[in-house]
Amino acid sequence: MGDWIIRNVNDGDEETVASFGFALHMHYLYHGDFEQKNMFLAGKENEALAIANLTYHDTFHAAGHDDDPGFIRYLTGEISFAGEDEDEAVKDALLNALIARTREIKAQHPEKRIVLNQYIDPDNLAEQSYYLKRGFTIYESIVILKYDLSRPVPAYPLPEEVQIRPFLLNNDEAREKYTLAEQDSFDGVAWSLNHLAWMQGTPEIVNFCAFSGDQFLGNTSTWRISDSHSVTENVFVIPQWRSRGIARNLLCTALAYLKEQGKSVATLGTYGTNKKAIRLYTQLGYELDGFRLTLGYELD
Repeated sequence: MGDWIIRNVNDGDEETVASFGFALHMHYLYHGDFEQKNMFLAGKENEALAIANLTYHDTFHAAGHDDDPGFIRYLTGEISFAGEDEDEAVKDALLNALIARTREIKAQHPEKRIVLNQYIDPDNLAEQSYYLKRGFTIYESIVILKYDLSRPVPAYPLPEEVQIRPFLLNNDEAREKYTLAEQDSFDGVAWSLNHLAWMQGTPEIVNFCAFSGDQFLGNTSTWRISDSHSVTENVFVIPQWRSRGIARNLLCTALAYLKEQGKSVATLGTYGTNKKAIRLYTQLGYELDGFRLTLGYELD
């Protein structure tokens, strides 16, 4: 090790964490799942060189998979440097810290298949090469699609008993209703209640939800990326209400709203193997914008 040290963050590190970006700062301050032992600082004297953070992916606490030894539960690691130049020795040390922490979590859940993952753009060959050399392999691809909001937004018939409206997830009852529907839609996989609550502070977030009476049927959420760009994410409809045009209407409601707000593009991501979702999105007018790779390091 050089003239720097690796340590966990502590209560006095708010200003330092804030220097690495707004999202990380908000995670440190307000995320209910945040643990200081999952965030590491590399520094020397009074200078912060880089930071690493380990978060629980929505697969980690997935319901209904305890008897499935092949089900992958991801822990997502991110490493950020204070400047543009990366010191590979510092990066190695921070990655070692993330792997060691993942091993500790694996020891608490020895029966579960746990993978430390990184999301990397496919054109970033240097980053891919680094992680492949460190023992990571490619697990999944994520397709990024975009909708040009200068185009008309299509309209589709909606069952009479279904209503779509913005829905505030600002209390425990609302978030519980949302989470149960998300788990039902994604085979037990959903954001944690803490992450769902934290996401409600995201700039310009709106949750467009479908209901039949009081029954929660599905969702599409939008939030800000830039002045001209928002996302249409968290798209789901519970299984017993699928194939009735609800997902199309949720997305088109969100797209029409973003168009009214003056946005010029909306994006979303889905797994590259999700044929039904990709077909739906492209039929609506979304076009390919790129890919992201999931590289993973599996703990034995």
